[in-house]
Amino acid sequence: METLSAKMRDGVRLVLDRFDPVGPSLTASVMLLHGLSSNAQFWWPVARLLSAMGVCTYTLDQRGHGRSGGAHTPMGVGVSADDLLSVVQDLPSGEPFGVIGQSWGASVALHYGALSADQPGVRPYVVGLVDGGFQAMARSFSSREEAVRVLRPADIDGRPIEELDAFFERRYRDWDPEVLLAARAGFRIDTNGLAYRRLSIDDHMMILNDLLDYEPHIDAGRLRSKLLLIPALSGQPEADEAKTVAAGRLLAEAPNQGWLYPIQGDHDLHAQYPEQIAAIIFDSLSA
Repeated sequence: METLSAKMRDGVRLVLDRFDPVGPSLTASVMLLHGLSSNAQFWWPVARLLSAMGVCTYTLDQRGHGRSGGAHTPMGVGVSADDLLSVVQDLPSGEPFGVIGQSWGASVALHYGALSADQPGVRPYVVGLVDGGFQAMARSFSSREEAVRVLRPADIDGRPIEELDAFFERRYRDWDPEVLLAARAGFRIDTNGLAYRRLSIDDHMMILNDLLDYEPHIDAGRLRSKLLLIPALSGQPEADEAKTVAAGRLLAEAPNQGWLYPIQGDHDLHAQYPEQIAAIIFDSLSA
């Protein structure tokens, strides 16, 4: 793994990691995008697997997240998609064959695909959405006020890191131990062992308010890429059917269609089942 950086137009530096192909190369590359208040490390197990399959793989800490700069700058789907356009221009391997995002990162990937639809030199072959970006988020709530209230993150700044570590061990029990390190990477730890979010609640809410205005169906209709949809199913029949139907509708609006792979599991499917997610991504790139 090689850690790189890219400078955005406003001077903010973003950090990304490159996992070179091991063995025979597929001569393809893929960019993996994390979700809101997450970080690139959640994708590292998938990135290593794809690398072993011959795919050059990048993981990016998006603006304000992880090791990247940009705290308290304008943030949202549009800004992050523009950031990705800038990052891609500097990639030594050229434009990724695929851009795959999870949760909020799925919306960024979809918008990036729409922005690059008329630019053959930077247009990905595959845009992937892992449990996110299937429908307008605001429509799941009776009002914007309710959405903001329900989705506001807990104020946990200043808690002992041991307390958070215990929570992560319960939350990610039986998962790859590397996920615990990824979860911890979302926090800054001071000399007293107290943890503080790397993405502040104010910045989180800025992105969330922007996401509530995002209409994925508009971007899906503009795509010239294949669309890969991987919904996480909870085991609750009504909710699972609604999510699968929403994903199917979005796929139907994509001019070049693509693939739909529902998987029962956690919202963080990529961290829970890295082997399965890597195999699906590899198959879509190969196709």
